[in-house]
Order: sequence, then structure tokens, then C-alpha cells
Amino acid sequence: MSVPTAFFPGNPRPISSISGKPESKILQKPAAAGAPLLIFLLFLSLAATIRTLPGIEPDPRYAILLVGASGNPDLQKRYLAEIQKLHSILTGPLSFPLDQVIVLFDNPALDTERIRYRSTREGVREACLNLSRRVKQTDTVFVFIEGHGSYDGKTYKLNLVDPDTTAWELADIIYSIPAGRFVVVNATSSSGGSLPALAGEGKIVITATKSGMEGNQTHMGGFFVESLEGNAADSNKDDRVSVLEAFFYTISKVEEYYRDEENLQTEHAVLEDNGDGLGQRDPKPENGEGLLARTTFFNRDADPEDLESLPPEQRNLALEAAELEKQIEALKYRKDEMPLVDYDKKLEELLLRLAQINAKLQN
Repeated sequence: MSVPTAFFPGNPRPISSISGKPESKILQKPAAAGAPLLIFLLFLSLAATIRTLPGIEPDPRYAILLVGASGNPDLQKRYLAEIQKLHSILTGPLSFPLDQVIVLFDNPALDTERIRYRSTREGVREACLNLSRRVKQTDTVFVFIEGHGSYDGKTYKLNLVDPDTTAWELADIIYSIPAGRFVVVNATSSSGGSLPALAGEGKIVITATKSGMEGNQTHMGGFFVESLEGNAADSNKDDRVSVLEAFFYTISKVEEYYRDEENLQTEHAVLEDNGDGLGQRDPKPENGEGLLARTTFFNRDADPEDLESLPPEQRNLALEAAELEKQIEALKYRKDEMPLVDYDKKLEELLLRLAQINAKLQN
């Protein structure tokens, strides 16, 4: 048994209130409101209290699914189906809490159950403000962006319903959320032009194009969604999908698509996660990209209740195994910075310790 490293690193933390308002204000309603309303309000208050009780571990995963201006009815239909599928995967098999997945679309009336905001600049601001009141530094936010992007040789812009938003403006809005880690997938045309603005410490950024000059319609977004369906991208068969696995699955599918269509490939996705703003198509230790993406997963870590059910010794071993896995991955990315003999010795020590722990956990 090996407990996977968490999708969103850090210790769990309490959430204050479902409504975001103090409980005193929730309960200060006139008696004339009627019994059904009072019962509902009391339920909200009780739910808020439950979520703050010691031992109740809230899910540290949040998501923003943003589709800009569609442009035409056919693309709108395609984007809607894509975002509905992604929403269903996140809130279904991947178990993201329903109220922690926010969807923005150019016409919310097309799916009022899922879509909470219109994809305007103010809509994006409001959605991020909503999350900023709830998200903590120990959490991670997954941002998926679909639609049309443009690039004039200097500036990337995301096409929204109202005036377009530059990559720098978009970064300011999204990163106002106080999360410790972000996974940003920009599947729009010319999205490579957004890398300098979106890159940074604790940020994994994937763009559909290698630069802003690749301005044709992209297909990367749909294949990225597909990578998460049924853990399709789980290449090492450990029942979880890392961001890196999803990336490699996606670029393989994009290449296959253009090959089958017998068309010249006009989009080349890249990944950046070390903060230098330079995306790589083949992230690996040699080019310094991929460490965060390799150790960040869309599936949640082992449920806290599952760990609590283990004897203290087993629980501690499981946590140590998860930490050792992260140390091994980090060591691989430092291989060129140390003598080979030191690297081999350290790697052997970590692998031996991990094997010993896994042997104990399996007994």
C-alpha cells in the first residue's frame, strides 16, 4: 500500500461558513419569515458549524472553468459540451465538492444548473473574489480556460464577452486568490503568449500553443478533458492522474488528431512549472520543468477518514511514504547539481526506505 502525494499540498484547514457571512447575521431573521425559511436558515447555520468542527477535513481542491466568447453557434455548442463534461468529471469521479467548482460561460442560460457567471471581465473578477474569501494558502486552484485568444506580437488577450482581457490582467485577477498552488490550463489559440504573465512560483501552466504566433483554432482543450475521464492518462496505473500525465496524454492525442486528418499541426502545447516563463514540450529533469506537474494530482489524496481508521503506527508510515515519494521526485530534478556518486547514494537510501515502508503497509 502506498498513499499518493496530495493533489493540493499542505495541511487541511477549516472553512468558516457556507454562506461566507457570520452566523449571527444568518440567524437574525424575523420570526415572521415562516417555519420553512427558518428551518432552512437553521440548516445553513448547522452546516457551517459542522464544517468548522475539529477533525472535519474540507477538500482543498477548487476549480474555475472559464469559456470566453464562443464566436459562433457551432463553437458555442462544442465549448458547452466540453465544459459540461469537465464539470461532470471533476464533481463526479474526481469528487471535487460541487460548490468548489465555478463555471463561467458567454450564455449562462444554456445551463443554469452549472453556469454561475457570464464570461465577462467583471464576471471573472466576481468569481475569483468569491473564491478568495474561502481559499487558503494550503489549497490549490485548477483553472481551465477555453475559447479564443489573440496576440499582436507583444500582448496576449483572452476574448471575453465584454472588452478582452490581457494575460497580465487575467493573472492579476486569478492570482488574487490566496492559494499556494495553481494549475492553469489555457487551451485557447495564441495561448503561448500568456506564459510570461501566468508563470510563477507554485504555478503549473499548460498552454495549447508554444507561442502567441500559433493563432489557429486549437483542439487541445477537448483532449485534456478526455485525459481525466476514467483516469485515461494514468500511464503508470496507480489509479491517479498527475498534471504531467494529463499533459503528455493530451499532446499525444493532438498529434494523432492532426495525423489522422492529414493536416499540418498548427498547435504545440507546452508546460511550465519552475517559474521561468519558458514552456517545454518535453518536461524533464534535464530542462528543469515538470517537478510540480509530476507530483500534483487531480485525484484527491487518501481520505482523512481512511487514514484515521489506521492504527497510529500505520498512519505515520503512510504519511512518511507519501513524503518519500516527493523527495525522490525532487532528487531527480537535482541530479545535475550534485556528483553522480552522491546522487546514486541518496536515491538508493530513499528507495530502500520507501520499499521497507511499503512492505510494512502491505502486511
